[in-house]
Amino acid sequence: MKSHRVYNVSWLLTFLPALLFLCFMNKPVQAEEPPSKESIAEELQTEEAPPVGYEKITDRLMLIAHFSAFYTLSDLHGSDTLSGGAINGLIAPTYKFDDKTFLILMYDGQYYKKREFYSDDIGPKERSEFQRHTITPMVRIDFGKESRYSITPSFFYTATYNKDIEPGGWSNGLYNYRDTGAGIDFDMRKLDFGGGDGALKLGAQYYKRRYPNYTSLLDLAAGIGIEEDEKDYHCVITRARYNWTQKTGFSWGAEYALLYKDLDDKKVVNSNGVLTSREQRDYLHSLDLKCWYILDDVDGRLRVGLDLNNSLKDSNQNYYDGMGTLDPSNDVFLPDFYDYRSYRIRPNISYTLELLPLTPSLSYSYQKTDYTDRRAKYSTGGYKNDKQWETMEVIELKFRYDLAENWGLLAQWQRIIARSNNDDESVYQYDYKIANYSVGVSYKF
Repeated sequence: MKSHRVYNVSWLLTFLPALLFLCFMNKPVQAEEPPSKESIAEELQTEEAPPVGYEKITDRLMLIAHFSAFYTLSDLHGSDTLSGGAINGLIAPTYKFDDKTFLILMYDGQYYKKREFYSDDIGPKERSEFQRHTITPMVRIDFGKESRYSITPSFFYTATYNKDIEPGGWSNGLYNYRDTGAGIDFDMRKLDFGGGDGALKLGAQYYKRRYPNYTSLLDLAAGIGIEEDEKDYHCVITRARYNWTQKTGFSWGAEYALLYKDLDDKKVVNSNGVLTSREQRDYLHSLDLKCWYILDDVDGRLRVGLDLNNSLKDSNQNYYDGMGTLDPSNDVFLPDFYDYRSYRIRPNISYTLELLPLTPSLSYSYQKTDYTDRRAKYSTGGYKNDKQWETMEVIELKFRYDLAENWGLLAQWQRIIARSNNDDESVYQYDYKIANYSVGVSYKF
């Protein structure tokens, strides 16, 4: 099995140019699993205080609210069409102590019913309904000349609920989880050069994730408390992001994030199939680069963009497969089973008409994941010599029609195509095609 020390150093060298780039980009010479809650203050951070989008209720009390609701027909190839929909909402009442200090209580939630696949770290599993609720109290403090800087400490609690295709209630979802954590974000604005507006954001977050309904199969079989809470973990996320934007012309942004997971009870298995005393540790590196160009003319506004992502997961966990037999000679040991490299490319274009408040947009996303040591399987369950890979293509066509300043009509068609060289679909479904058709409304206060 390879040395993780060497592995981590090699990836540090891979990301070092990006880190140096992030450190110096404010100068004229010149970025499983996603975290449970992205930067919790991101919706509320703006170039100036108070945050943009807020409506005054009194001199001290302000409010921001975003809502959208959809009706969706979801069609999984080979299955019946599912009639469903989605509701997304964010509401954040804010109390203004003075011109530089704000107390914000944010609720952010979503519900949807559609055909979808999610990963349990081994393969894609199907579900039909999902909901998430997050409550985040935070304090934003601006300081420095012209309130150029701000710091935002926060706390949050997240609860999710799943409904698999099989009958079952919301409270019984095997992969329901609860997150409790805290974070802090630092923003520096007006890092301008070359006619653009520059902003730097640094953030860190800690949370504890629990799966209240998940019980280890090994613990059920042994009955002696082995890996009882094998899915539960502690997590630390750090990130750095810089955006350089213009009202028209070329703009860009870059973000690097590092996620560290420390699993509570999950032990590392060795080449003999024996659990060691070491707990599983995972690292997820992610680098995002975005650029876009905006062109205004007499007929409307054209926006052309390109989003790029490169991710790497490094875990010390291995996989031992007994192949369902008592003969140890048939067993298969796969070191570093969860390690992978992934990249995604997403070109996108939109056009806002000048005379008609209509914005059509089109995007195409291609993502490929290459596992460094995991081997693909035949449909019979035997292992191939090839390393496993997975791809996902997503095509989205959207239309937005602005009815008034705060109201909009929405329509969307989405096509998802997933493929893999793993042909064993006895537990997971690696190859599938989904088409979603949605219409809805949005409201912003």
